Amino acid sequence: MMADAEFFLGVDGGGTGSRALLCTADGMAVGVGLAGPANIMTGFEAAVSNIMTAIEQAFEQADLSMERVPDTPTVLGLAGANIGTLAGRFKAALPFKTCEVTTDAETALEGAVGSNDGVAAIIGTGSVFAYRRSGRFHTVGGWGFLVGDLASGAWLGRHLLQEVLLSFDGIHEGSSLTRKVLDDFQNNPQTVVEYAHTAKPGEFGKLAPLIFEFADQRDPIARRIVSRATSDIEETLDKILPDGDGRFCMIGGLGPVYSGLLSSYYRNRVREPIADAVTGAANLAIRTFAREAT
Repeated sequence: MMADAEFFLGVDGGGTGSRALLCTADGMAVGVGLAGPANIMTGFEAAVSNIMTAIEQAFEQADLSMERVPDTPTVLGLAGANIGTLAGRFKAALPFKTCEVTTDAETALEGAVGSNDGVAAIIGTGSVFAYRRSGRFHTVGGWGFLVGDLASGAWLGRHLLQEVLLSFDGIHEGSSLTRKVLDDFQNNPQTVVEYAHTAKPGEFGKLAPLIFEFADQRDPIARRIVSRATSDIEETLDKILPDGDGRFCMIGGLGPVYSGLLSSYYRNRVREPIADAVTGAANLAIRTFAREAT
């Protein structure tokens, strides 16, 4: 590796993990790193630690000294960066001299559609809808699963636990799914409540695969939860998806799952993303800071 080469760093941090990608100015990857969750709204200190671990791995793979980290132009796309002053606080906690902290939605959109206009429904542990129109970036949602994050894994898990309690109380008729989940909690609704009061979004999200599994088996409660989630996605797309041919991607851990459940109008418009979110972060770093240097 040329010691005097110029490098750019992209970081993608979300509720399930963080990734770092170190690139040359022409976009060639020279080092990658992986670490734990980096949602700065629900785990600020852990996010700092995990992101620095991922960055260290990327520099080590590129055979570059960590002493170069502060001088490496960097863009970080982080879950929770759109809330209050968190982005500024996080930037101050990092060692970079040239750095931009933005939402993981912007870096994911950049990866999915490139620098062009387009739309990305980003649905994983959390959810947010990102789009670029006339060159301007916008988001819808992404407010956290307690009051938003429609159709996300955390949203699905919370609704499932709510249904478990409703069926236990006899308000809703139970199903194979609710009986299984209650059995997993020792058939004790109090255990469900205690879990829900302390669980992080990722812990709620771990229930999402079970919901889709039972929905495929035509479990009525699983199907009702998935149907509501799909309807919420389409209601949002009604407001932001243009009539033209701009690229529309369903990304994140659950995006491709939902893409097959959408009505035909939306399903037929879904396209494969150009790249992933960490590549989008690295490309933004190159476009932003290489341009500033010229």
